[in-house]
Amino acid sequence: MKIIRRPGTSHGHQGAALTIGNFDGVHLGHAQLFREVVHAAKAQGLVPTAVTFAPHPKELFSNSFKLDRIATLRNRITEMKRCGIEQVCILPFDKAMASLSPEAFVDEVLVGQLNAKLVWVGDDFRFGAKRAGDFAALQTLGQSRGFEVRDLPEVQQHGQRVSSSSVREALKAGQIAEATAMLGHPLVYSGHIIHGKKLGRTLGFPTMNLHIPGRASALSGILAVWVHGLEPQPLPAVASLGVRPTVEQSDLILLETFIPGWQGNAYGKLLHIEVATHIRPEAKFDDLDTLVVQMHQDTEQAMAFLASHTPQFTPAAC
Repeated sequence: MKIIRRPGTSHGHQGAALTIGNFDGVHLGHAQLFREVVHAAKAQGLVPTAVTFAPHPKELFSNSFKLDRIATLRNRITEMKRCGIEQVCILPFDKAMASLSPEAFVDEVLVGQLNAKLVWVGDDFRFGAKRAGDFAALQTLGQSRGFEVRDLPEVQQHGQRVSSSSVREALKAGQIAEATAMLGHPLVYSGHIIHGKKLGRTLGFPTMNLHIPGRASALSGILAVWVHGLEPQPLPAVASLGVRPTVEQSDLILLETFIPGWQGNAYGKLLHIEVATHIRPEAKFDDLDTLVVQMHQDTEQAMAFLASHTPQFTPAAC
């Protein structure tokens, strides 16, 4: 897969069939869209491409806006690849990007850099400075610039439209089974293990720490998880996802994972943490002794759940 992180030069000699969006979580609706993009691209000799933004556009204009993210950028790209997308353009959404007129965005990015020939967006798509461009404007620009604009397909499940918002609400409620059904794949957090304050060691629960980028996470709390990447087979574990209210006052989102009985060095390794179920919400305890008692209970509950379930995730490199 080709990943364009710093657009600026032409990457579209072959021509692109592309779609534009945030694609948080890459749910069933996104997957159907990507398959349509891939099918059309193959039929016309184009490169199937996804265009996304980092950070989310609303975060640029509001310091208080917090998108409850479903997945990290790494995991979004992994799922795009599984769907057949061959090229991802990550547009750095900054003041320069936000100031582009609709015409400039089309001419500089879609045509100049990616050589777009087919473009899929939703009816509510807005682009350009002050969100001046809409679906109809993009169609008009496409007619004069040599690309076709198509509407996004809609996917329903149990009579309701599948969307990132519906997945987000399920995760906020701790409904992992419902969320993963809408995603069409397990919820996974991937990244390199970092050094923490090592408080868990002193409490008898040495954890592996994974930083989750963003201002907020749709899912939080104590989780039963599978750890991929340390041993040939996934390891059962318990994890805490959140801001550690008992031991720290911080907005940094961490996924802290404890594998009972495992000893080794995980620092710097790329791991994939697959969420199996939600145990309880994140909570602040009066003291560390009370926290430790609860951690033992959480671990027992997580291990009991995982003993009767199997992992569903298969790692795939980008």
